[in-house]
Amino acid sequence: MESGRLMDYFENYSPYMEINLTKMEDGYPDTNSDQKCPHLYHCPACQSDEVIFIKE
Repeated sequence: MESGRLMDYFENYSPYMEINLTKMEDGYPDTNSDQKCPHLYHCPACQSDEVIFIKE
């Protein structure tokens, strides 16, 4: 199940910040240059989370 952008979970105001600014602090060095966005996916069966990169 797709749970949204990973950056939205960083701090209270992250969902309202400029996307390019949050990409500089997301912990993935190539998200901005490769135009990809880390999204959080959650498996309800095993309760595990995984980050999957979505092409913008």
